This record gives sequence, structure tokens and C-alpha cells, in this order.
Amino acid sequence: MNNGQYGAPQHELNVLSSLLRDGSAAYQLVDWNHDGGPQYWLRPDHFQTTWLSDAYEALLPDGLADIKQRLQTYPGADQAQVAADVLTARMMTLYQQRAAAGDANAQWAVNQAYYTHSEFWAGLHSTFRQMAQPTWPANPEHTRHDAYVTARAAQHPSTTENIPFELARSRGYDNDARSRELAVIGAVLNDPTRAWQFRYSPQSPDASSPYWLQPQDFGDPATAEIWDALVTGPDPAIALPAATDPSLAPQQRTAAMIRHITTRLTYNDHHRSTGDPAAKARLHADVNQAIGTWLAHASSPDFRPDPNAPDFRPNHDNAAQYAVTFILEPSIPAAIEDLAGRVRDYGLSDASLGQIGLELSTTEYALNQLAERLDNAPRTLTDYSTPDQATKTAPKQSERQPSYTSLPTERRVLISLMQDPRQLQQDSPTRSLAEQDFTQPEHRYLFKAIQSLQPDAAQDRWLLNHQAQQLARHDGAPPLDFQKLDDIGLEARTVKAAPADQGAGHLVTMTVRRTARDASSAVEAVARETIDPRVLIDRSRTQFQHATREALRYHEQSVPEPTPYNTQRANVA
Repeated sequence: MNNGQYGAPQHELNVLSSLLRDGSAAYQLVDWNHDGGPQYWLRPDHFQTTWLSDAYEALLPDGLADIKQRLQTYPGADQAQVAADVLTARMMTLYQQRAAAGDANAQWAVNQAYYTHSEFWAGLHSTFRQMAQPTWPANPEHTRHDAYVTARAAQHPSTTENIPFELARSRGYDNDARSRELAVIGAVLNDPTRAWQFRYSPQSPDASSPYWLQPQDFGDPATAEIWDALVTGPDPAIALPAATDPSLAPQQRTAAMIRHITTRLTYNDHHRSTGDPAAKARLHADVNQAIGTWLAHASSPDFRPDPNAPDFRPNHDNAAQYAVTFILEPSIPAAIEDLAGRVRDYGLSDASLGQIGLELSTTEYALNQLAERLDNAPRTLTDYSTPDQATKTAPKQSERQPSYTSLPTERRVLISLMQDPRQLQQDSPTRSLAEQDFTQPEHRYLFKAIQSLQPDAAQDRWLLNHQAQQLARHDGAPPLDFQKLDDIGLEARTVKAAPADQGAGHLVTMTVRRTARDASSAVEAVARETIDPRVLIDRSRTQFQHATREALRYHEQSVPEPTPYNTQRANVA
């Protein structure tokens, strides 16, 4: 393996090496079914290594044409030397263009050619020359699979070196569920045009793919990867020319797609095997070939998942209904519980309120995409809920759970505000205080009373106590404890309190953490009881929106627009 030497994942190095050694390998990266004409489905932004991303952008498509032209002009030249010369020159041109547009990093690279005697460029040239040698440990015939791992690694980053992605997590699962997933996969293998039953038009420009059934919906990581390689992933099997070649028999088209899938699974395990013993064991046991046999069986019109139940045979024409009933809808409660867990982890962590707000808004976005996919599926269970499915409140916290309250801090802030109510108008955390930041009824209604009175009146404890009682009566709350109100008022007259902003930020922070905890608990409770997945999504969104508003109360959030992907036109003439 060379990734240690070059500081880059092996699959990324293999892609560039294959292109430098055999320019025709680029045809494996062409999406022939693209609406705008043939384009490369592997993009520069898929590379995690910057210099490899730049090299790939410089190489396709014009760099490959330059190498081919140079070799035709000088037929006896060293191919590796020519490839390195051309790629280095084209990268210089690319950096010059970026530098002219104000890119400081590109300007630094351009400067190296003049200020350091080309040491930077000499190193790049030497690396490209080594990668263009025939001895490089990669086969250009497998470029599409190395490229697939590169693309998938960009979307599913892993903390383990060379492991490209983990698509699905295990959940409650049995052989019946796996058979139903195989029935859906087999239907598409039997006839690739059935994949159109799963297409929709996403509203978001950065949606993962135009298919409402996604790999993460599958309960088995193996069937998740198969669906990714068959339909939703980059360079899927359904896009192979052989998949729709009318000159081939149906069995030949299916066999071509299965070969594509099993080779892809093998490459995934090859790149995982450096850190995943299970992947290594699958390679040694040749498990992926056995999977290919099962896929061929599942694609047959006579597929019977259970030999002991010969009367049951799935109907391939009902693939979309099987998918939504047996795969998508059952996956939603587990997916939402995962989101709730992330909300709890962020809300109760030491992350800033801005980070918590960003995570909560990301969760809401994930729910919106999930709802959109569900709404575009041919559902059989719609607008159904049991009569007692009222909005769930958060369960009472146990004694071991942190309360995320601070009555002494609440009291100090109130006393400070009673001494100087004008602090509520100052540009400080105090200005963002809200009634929910006070957890004791007397504290909450004293704060509301301070807000509702003129500053001079708010300093009069008779008026303040009366206003607090009136507000509680108006809200239908139990009568407030007069002694507690009087004690706070007396302390406000006798003890000088610190500015309120010293405690206000703490109260807001605790409210955010408390709200995130309660929202995630409520969502998990609903996920275990709600029947209709759409109802579950809507109620979860309501809970998370409330928590998001709390997190963003005095932290402005700026979420950058998603960077539009630069499409590369494929020069296939």
C-alpha cells in the first residue's frame, strides 16, 4: 500500500494512477445516462486529498488528450515521463487561473516555481511519474471501482483509515425482512426499468439522489450496499450499457449487473480490510460470490424466499409497494431515534449554543428530507393514527439525570433586575432572557411582571408582587407562594446584586440543554408508539423546532449555502 508514503487514501491514488497509465480508463467514469449528455460522475470534490483533487481536475478531460497527443508525436518517449510532464504543466495552468481569481493557496503554489527553485513542483512531478509506472499496484480495468470508493468515502467519511463508508446500522432484523429486501433488489435486477418506480424530484438541490428508497433504509448493511451499487450510488449497475442492451438476453443483462455489484462489494471490503476484521474475513471466505448467487436467485421470476413456503412468491411488479411497506416505513422510527440521540448528545455536551443550534437545524433538515421521500413513495398507510396518539410530553427525569436548573442563579438574576429593570434593554445576554429560563413558578412570574411594568413600577415590590399574582391567575397557574415573593423582594432591598448578565447567559444555556434533553426524550417516546411514520416525522419536527428556537435565541446562526457541484463535461468524441 502506498497511502502512507503519499499521505492519501489508496483508492484515490489508484484512480489517478490508472488514468495516467491508460487514458481509456476514463471511459469507466462516464455517466452515459446523464440528461445533459455524457459527463464524469467522479468529481474533483470527491477527493479528500487536495493535491489529488487538483490533479484530477487538471487531467480530465483535456490533460488526457494532451498526453495522447504527445505520445503520438514522440512514439519512443517514456510514457510515465510524458504523463508527469503534461500533468505538472496543466496543474501550473490551473493554479495560475485560480491565483488570478484571488486564491491565496494557488498563488503560493505558483510562487514556488520562482522562489524555491521548483522544489514543490519537482516533488509533484516525481510523484506523478511514479504513479504512471506500470508497476503501480492498481489495475486500470478496475478504475470505476476505485472511483466509486472515492466518491462514497466523500459522502460517508470514516474515522478508520481506508474504510470508505458505513451505510446502515443494525436494528431489529430477521430472515423475513432480509427476504423482502432481496425481493425488491431482485425485481430491479430482473428489469432495470423498474428503478423508475423509485424516482422522484427532490426539492433540495443537495439531496443525495433522486430515489426515495435509500441504502440507509435497509436493515441489513449488506443489502444496503447492494442497493447503493445497484441503484442509488455513483455509477450504478442500472446505468451500465449492458443493463439496457437490447441485443442481450434478459439473463445476460442481469448477470452483467450482478458482476458489477459483486466486484463493487469486493472492492469495498478490500479497502475496509485494513481496519475491519469482518471485511477481511468476508474476502477470505469469498462471501461476495455467494451473494452473487443469491442475487441471481432473487432476480428469477420463480424466486421463493422460503423453500418451506412454496406458495409464496413475490411479484416483481409490486417492488415499489414492497419497498415502502417492508423497508422504508419500518426504518423511520429507528432513524428518528438516531436523530433524537444526536440531539441529546449535542444538547448535553459542552458544545456552544451556536453549535447546538446548527445541529438541531440539521436534524430538522434531515426530517424534511425523510418526509419528502416518504410522501413520494406509494404508501399504503396514510393519515392513520391511534386515538390516544396525543403529542407526547417528555417523561419525568429520573433522580440520576442532571436537572439543568439553578435556583440560586435564577434568584440572583431576579434580584439584580428588580434593582435595575433597565438591564432588560441593554445589549447583553440579559436582553435575551425569557420566562422559560426560570424554572420555579415564583421566579417565572416575577420575571414576567418585571417585563410587563415600567422600570420605576418594577422596583416597587408591592406592585411587582401583585402583578406576578395577577399574571399567574391569568395563565390559570396555581397561586404563587406569597412568602417566597416577599423574601425575594426583601433581599432586593437589602443586598446589592451583581449585574444580571453574569447569570443570564448561564440560565439560557441551561434552558437549551434542558430543552434538547426533553425534546429527544419526547421524540423517542413517540417513536416507540406512533403507528403512522408521517405522524412521527411531523411530531418530531415540532419538538426539534422548539429546541432549535431556544438554542438560537441570542446566537445568530449563518449556514452557508451548499456549494454547487461543478459538472465536468466528458470529452467522449
